[in-house]
Amino acid sequence: MIPTKLRPLVCAIVLLGAASAATIADAHEYYLQGITLVHPWADPTKPGATSAPVYFTVTDVAQGDRLVKVVTPLAEKVEFREAGPRGKTLQSLGIEPGADTEFTEGKPHLLLQGLKMPLQWGRSYEMTLYFEKAGPVQVQLSVGAH
Repeated sequence: MIPTKLRPLVCAIVLLGAASAATIADAHEYYLQGITLVHPWADPTKPGATSAPVYFTVTDVAQGDRLVKVVTPLAEKVEFREAGPRGKTLQSLGIEPGADTEFTEGKPHLLLQGLKMPLQWGRSYEMTLYFEKAGPVQVQLSVGAH
């Protein structure tokens, strides 16, 4: 039981915590001109893994664009891949205006090649995505949180 005098303080702390959680949840959206990039994520990898798929969603697309390059200190290179477990390498990932575009399991996605370290659950890693029209955006790749 919380003493009567402490109840307002406890309520304030709980509300502050809830507000902070909402801010953290929003931190997985990245805004560019005419595009919103939502929650880049990957599954954890085992030690010795050499590759890892990366997934995300693009929303609020005002005009078509293309993702043309991705750079990260996590891997030697990042490839664009067609849908499927053995999808062919693509030159870029197209983004059409209007509908949301999911780059996820069973759809086109990114593939980290030549991993320099295992992706650990609960960690975030830096990546920079370069769009042909919207330009670059630095994001945090969340591991295990999707």
